[in-house]
Amino acid sequence: MRMRLKKRRRIRVLPPVFQRKTTLRFVLFILCLFGGFLFADHQLRPVIQAKAEAQARVLATTSINQAIREKVAKNIRYEDLISVKVDNRGRVVLMQPNTGEINRLASDATITVQQLMKNTKDKIYLPLGQLLGSQLLAGRGPDVPIVIVPVGTVESRVYDVFEEAGINQTRHKIYLEVKTMVRVVVPLLRSHVEIRAEVPLTEAIIMGEVPQVYFGGQPVVSIPDLLKTLPGE
Repeated sequence: MRMRLKKRRRIRVLPPVFQRKTTLRFVLFILCLFGGFLFADHQLRPVIQAKAEAQARVLATTSINQAIREKVAKNIRYEDLISVKVDNRGRVVLMQPNTGEINRLASDATITVQQLMKNTKDKIYLPLGQLLGSQLLAGRGPDVPIVIVPVGTVESRVYDVFEEAGINQTRHKIYLEVKTMVRVVVPLLRSHVEIRAEVPLTEAIIMGEVPQVYFGGQPVVSIPDLLKTLPGE
């Protein structure tokens, strides 16, 4: 009876030099991978942050403008805010702001926006290709969540602008400006963005020269300065 001899398995022991080279290559690969990640993060982080902040700014500004137009600035007339006096020749001799109505507008705007921001926590999703600003990858890639959280207070003010509207004509525009802050949260990123919404309220064309002296012989050219000159302000 023949006995089968079992083949002995040979265990090949790598030389120490080869083992060291393999370990070194693996370490170098990990370092290169980590360095590439850091480089990509350094290059892409500002781009993604800028795109996310821009989207947040557009979304918040649109919401604020819509709320102001629908709940505050609706049906506002020029004569509600400014009282214009003319002489017997039709020339404007006095422009007096209605401080009560102007203050009410600013207060209503502040309350409206505070309520809007208090009840708002938007979360939108944008493709990674769009955040990177790549035309080739636009609309592609995994969706990246962007969370917009209101922070801080709301500030409102009414201001005006005089513009030339033609020969011997001046256009007087009145605006409502609202400022607030939101926090933009993207994976591994967060930043604060100031939101500034500007809503035109009303305007009028003034024929002839705009009067330079309104109250107490003091030259005034804008609503904020006019408010400072009123008694009791």
